[in-house]
This record gives sequence, structure tokens and C-alpha cells, in this order.
Amino acid sequence: MPHLKSTQLTLVQPLLQLRRSLATLDVEALARRSGFLRRRPRKIPMPDLLLAFCALAWESVLSLERIAAVIGLAAGCSYSKQAFHQRLSKNIETFLGEVAAALFGQMSAPLRCAHCFKSFGRVLLHDSTVQPLPRHLAAAFPGSSNQRCPTRAALKIQWICDLLSGSLLQLSLSSFRRNDQAAAPDILKVAKKGDLVLRDLGYFVLPVLAQLHLRGAFFLSRLRHGLILRDPQTKAPIDLLQILRREGAFDRWVLVGNQQAPMRVVALAVPEEIANRRRARAKNNRDRRSAPSRQRLELMSWTIFVTNVSSQAWTPKTLAQIYRLRWRIEITFKAWKSHLRLPELNCRSADLVRLSVLLKLFYALLTTDCFGVLAKLSSPSRQPSLLRFARVLGHCGLIMATVLLQVSPEQLLEHYLANHAFYEHRADRQNFHQLLLNL
Repeated sequence: MPHLKSTQLTLVQPLLQLRRSLATLDVEALARRSGFLRRRPRKIPMPDLLLAFCALAWESVLSLERIAAVIGLAAGCSYSKQAFHQRLSKNIETFLGEVAAALFGQMSAPLRCAHCFKSFGRVLLHDSTVQPLPRHLAAAFPGSSNQRCPTRAALKIQWICDLLSGSLLQLSLSSFRRNDQAAAPDILKVAKKGDLVLRDLGYFVLPVLAQLHLRGAFFLSRLRHGLILRDPQTKAPIDLLQILRREGAFDRWVLVGNQQAPMRVVALAVPEEIANRRRARAKNNRDRRSAPSRQRLELMSWTIFVTNVSSQAWTPKTLAQIYRLRWRIEITFKAWKSHLRLPELNCRSADLVRLSVLLKLFYALLTTDCFGVLAKLSSPSRQPSLLRFARVLGHCGLIMATVLLQVSPEQLLEHYLANHAFYEHRADRQNFHQLLLNL
């Protein structure tokens, strides 16, 4: 049974490491800095609180009763749901976001580094995902709206990670209305000299790219349509479409936009089938104000990139291949939503939504960490699938909770039955057996 033993060790190693990390992490300092903790905890130590949160992260829909019971189990004392409700506030978002970055800032499985990344310290992926919410939360998390439909509710998760090490660098929650362009400067909080930043077109903000270049970081993005390109020597405008009609491709350093930032622009032709699909999507855009011009439709026959990485480091073909790695984060989001129960949130209040989604992300990070260990131990010819792994671990949350809490499955089952299998005492309503006894 060597494979079973290896898998068991793979799952247990990151969980035990998480317990050790919680013991050494200055949790109280993080809690005070975020405003989540204002006085010294008298009953529940902060590491025990976080340990309970990690053990709860697999739950389908969290309730205050379940949260309080598991916190009490982790701390070895009784704890009421009323006591936890008093502690719950918006500050928990900042607190758990910083804890997640501290705990999972160095995850277990570095990517088998390709030769094209040898010049970069880190490869930063920045992306977001949106989770619809019930309409009663629209005041806290306003979503899209129009004249025909009242405001919907939606939560947006911004995520920055390092592709090479698998580490989380930053996560934040916001409403749907904080779009990706508004979140584009977030990368400046974590990007360092020598880093490479991969982001999609939604994050294209020219001043942000210029600042990355000034601090010695590198970037790769699609080029936003409508920006003026100029020749670096003459400063004369460049007619990109005319050059593409004549030469079929483009790879030059130019001055971009009103800031005249020096950047390398690369245009690669795409198959006509892909170009036609792009045109169809552009024409069917619901916002008629953004109807594409004939010039823009013709430019859809090319994929146009902007970067500050030299042609000596990357050929145009290599550049296009690297940009496709950005889809790794999309696979991660799909794993969260399809297999790790991210959409199953407690939506009774905005604070419970924040807590629910952050604990789901803890579970997602634990899963990614375990996946990283397995990938590191696997042979290059037989690598695990993140989606398949997430599907398996999506059913193993109870096992992970027993490891984190250091209890047996029987003890955890007994705890759940003792705390959650009996009627609550209600002064305003009788349960079935009370009604039966009164007959």
C-alpha cells in the first residue's frame, strides 16, 4: 500500500505545519493592527480562535452556533454564540486577510521553473472572481443595476499570488462596483524589483505599468485599444493597423499613451476563426455605447501585447505562451467554486458573509497547499490535476478538521452530536416533544 501511505502523509504534512505556524505567528499583533482585537483576550486565545476557523473552513453553511462550539473545542472551554457575535465586525475581513497571507505566504510546492523565468524573482498573478449574493445585501455589497432592474448584490475577491512558489501575497474583498481598473494599483503594494506581473486587460492602467517599470519590475498585459503609439526617436504617431496590414506582425519599442511611456508592443496574428469569435462578442456587447469601430474590429485579427521584457529574453512566441499561464488562476477559481463550496455562504448579514467567504478561502488555500506537496512528490510524467484534487478534498473536510483540532473522528462526531443534535431552549416557541407532552 505505498501509494495510500504517501497520500496520507501528503495531506497531513501541511495541516501539521499550519498548527505549528499558528503557534509561532503573532496573531494578537495582527488582530490589534486590523482593529479586530481591542483588549487582551480573557477566555479564547487568538491562536485557538484561528485554529477553529481553519477547522470550520470546510463547512457548507456556517452558523454562529457551530462556530462557537468549534472555538470552544479548540480552546478547551465552553463558548457561546452570543459571545462570538459580539466579536464579529467588518474588521474581521482585514484580520483574516492578513492572517491568510502570513500563513500561506510560503506554500509547499514551487512550480518546476521554466527557463524563461530564470531572470525573475517572482511571477505575480493578479485576478478577481465575483460571487453573487442575495439582494438584501446590496447595501453592503452593491452589484450591477440598470433602469429596469433594482440593484443586485455581489462580492468581488481580488487575489494576488506568486505562480512560481504558489504563495499567496494579498487577498481582499469588495463590492462588485470596485472594478479591476480601480484595483490595478493594488499590485504596487507587493511588487518588487525583478518581479514579473501577469494580468488581463481589465487591469490595464498605464500609470500603474509605468510605476512598475520605474521600480525595476516587469509586466505583461494585453494592450488597451485606442492608445496612441509614437516612435521613440521622432515622436511621430505610429499607425499600427497599417503596419500590420503590410507586415502581418509587430514587435517594437514605442512610446505609449499621453505619458509616452517606453514599452515593447508585440502583435501576433490569430486564426481567422478566433478573430471572428472576438468580433461576434464585440458586436453583441449589451452596452451599445462601446460599439466597436471598423478599425478595432480589423485589429481583432491580432493579439496585441505590451511588456517591458526585452526581445533578447522573450521571443514573440514565448511571450504569447507565457501569457496563457495566466489561466492557472482561472482554474484555481473554478476549483474553489465547483468543488470547495465557495458559493455556500451564510448570507444573514454582511459580517457573516465576510467571515464565510474568508474561511472558504482558508480551505481553498489548505487544499492548494496539500496539492502542492503532492505535485512536488509526483513524477514529471504523472502530475496531479488541481480540479480533480479539489473534487476529492472537497469531501474530506471532516478528516482535515480532526487533524487540525488533534481529535479523533469519534470525538469530533460526539462533539457535534452533543452541541448540534438537540432542540434549543426557546421561550417564545415550543418544540414537537414539548407540544406532545402538553396534550
